[in-house]
Amino acid sequence: MTISSIAPPSLEGLGSRLRVRAAVKLAALFAALGFFAAGAVLPAAENQGTLASKLAELFDNPVLARGKGIEVKRAQLEEAFTAYKANLVARGQNLSEDMRSLREAQMLDRLIVTQLLTNQANADDHVKAREVAAKSMTDYKKAAPTEDSFNRQLVALGLTPEQFASRVQEQALSQVVLERELKSKITVSDADVKEFYQTGTDLVVKLLQAELEQLAKNPESKATDLADIKSRLEEFKKGNLARMEQPERVRVIHLLLATRDRQTEQELPEDLRRAKREQIEKLWQRAKGGEDFAKLVQEFSEDRGLAETKGEYTFSRNDPFVPEFKAAAFSLNSGQLSDVVTTMFGYHIIKCLERIPPKKADFEKISGELKDFLTEQQLQRQMPDYFAKLKAEAGVEILDPRYKIALPKDTDPRK
Repeated sequence: MTISSIAPPSLEGLGSRLRVRAAVKLAALFAALGFFAAGAVLPAAENQGTLASKLAELFDNPVLARGKGIEVKRAQLEEAFTAYKANLVARGQNLSEDMRSLREAQMLDRLIVTQLLTNQANADDHVKAREVAAKSMTDYKKAAPTEDSFNRQLVALGLTPEQFASRVQEQALSQVVLERELKSKITVSDADVKEFYQTGTDLVVKLLQAELEQLAKNPESKATDLADIKSRLEEFKKGNLARMEQPERVRVIHLLLATRDRQTEQELPEDLRRAKREQIEKLWQRAKGGEDFAKLVQEFSEDRGLAETKGEYTFSRNDPFVPEFKAAAFSLNSGQLSDVVTTMFGYHIIKCLERIPPKKADFEKISGELKDFLTEQQLQRQMPDYFAKLKAEAGVEILDPRYKIALPKDTDPRK
């Protein structure tokens, strides 16, 4: 992973059952767990061979890689691949045949690194990792309407709840070890954070500045090379500053009558949907007639997040709310009530509470997130060398020649 691929800091907390469906959310979570780097389609044999030979290979479960305290077998790679493949399908993506071997080698490398990291864990790491994993599991389940729905999504992705919990725990332990071994030793000063906020200067920009200085000192450097570096440098700075700009946002309160079963997420029968439509029309007439809309929301809304949000949401045009809801919200002026809006979730009445103009986020509100972002950049840059050190100390050997290929070292954050 290159440093420049790190997601930009989130400048505002947004949460909503009106966002994209939970299945898509859950698929995206696998990237955070490391599945994005763990996979590709398993290499197909040149010849299909007999069923007996395939079964023999399966039950032999050969060791693909080993070292001091680590061992990765074929079954582990196949299991990781099954989850990865289902993840790709859930996100509507495919893997090209020419990338198959490289991706599978990357998957094997990820499994090796995970074992190496967990082997570094001490007793305190295990305690902390259990806490991190428990919180992660809670957050992941909140992305699904019900626990049964969550478990069905896991099945669709080729994982049992136990396998998923094991992955979460494993990744949490790896994360805790990295924080202790590397992240805790990274220092980002207040001056660094302030400079980032004011000028957009982060690690990527500093590396480009250093490269520019070296080129400028070299009498053989071409003017076009210097111009190219300057252009890229300014592009990165502008991009960083743009991320700190809060776009126009709208704060709304809405009343929802759901047209999906709360347990199964299946659409309600037509007669029940028709009844809901008649009910929402009557509620709209009451709201238009001057009744307290907030009270109507509290009494009638079926938004799952009602207890937490009171029916209120603040978001921009770029945030992942369903299109119909977002379009209706941004068509309103402050204090204005929408017509009945139909989405995949049901029937809505939306009232605009406030239009918030675009502005740069307040430094005090995002300084912590900016510092985390700069720290993460440093961490990403140090990880490849740290992993190489652990592999050398453990004497890791790749035993299957198919995976003895040079993996790209994404250590240059400018790429």
